[in-house]
Formats: sequence, structure tokens, C-alpha cells
Amino acid sequence: MRSGVFAALPYPVQILVGQLAYRKMSATLYGQGTGRFTPEEITQFKTEVWENLNALLTASSRKRRSGWPDGLFFVLGGSGPTEADTTLFGFVAAGLVCAAAPETQTILRNFPTIMSYADKIHKHYFPDYEHWA
Repeated sequence: MRSGVFAALPYPVQILVGQLAYRKMSATLYGQGTGRFTPEEITQFKTEVWENLNALLTASSRKRRSGWPDGLFFVLGGSGPTEADTTLFGFVAAGLVCAAAPETQTILRNFPTIMSYADKIHKHYFPDYEHWA
């Protein structure tokens, strides 16, 4: 990813700046406490978050309001989209298209309700954009 972000810099400078940025970010995350978790704990946290969102979406899909095409439903179970829908869809879409997060892609694809929700939102509101497949 370094070559994309620092493409305008010569390669040796890319390495140096990349290492400096990595060290600074690692120190910041460690200082905040986030960097002290093991990779297994981080995976568990991610899975728990997506499990809870999947449960919320499952409940919302069961009480969805009629009038929306293709079984479209919204995260808070209302009759239309809210800021919560835009936020959740943005996180799901980003998780599915980001090549730097293959673990998140795998976790997301294991939740059919989340995938169905994102597919329906994408088809209804963003049909002109490429689908993550």
C-alpha cells in the first residue's frame, strides 16, 4: 500500500516515510491501549461486533415495513433509511472492497443477513456502482 500512498516519492524515501508513519501509529495505538490486544483478541472483537449487528439486522428484517421493493429493510426497523443505515452500509461496503482487510471480508461473508442487507441497499440506491462480488 505504501507505493500507492507515496507514489510521488522515490522508493527509498517511501520506505523511510512508511517506517516512520508505522512507528508513530503503533506508538499511538499502544498508548491508547488499542495496540495492546493480541491478533486473536482483535479478531474476536471484530466477530462480536459483526455478530451483534447481524442480530440487529435479523430482527429488523423480520419486522420490515411493506412498500419497499425486493424485501428492502433498514437497520433500525423503520419505514425508511436513517443515518444508521448510511453508516452501516458504508462500513460493510468498505470492509468488502478493501484488499488490506481480508479477515474482515471473510467475517462479513459469514453473515448472510448482513450480506443481504448490503446487497439490497446497493441495488436500490447505488445500481450504477460496481458491486463488490
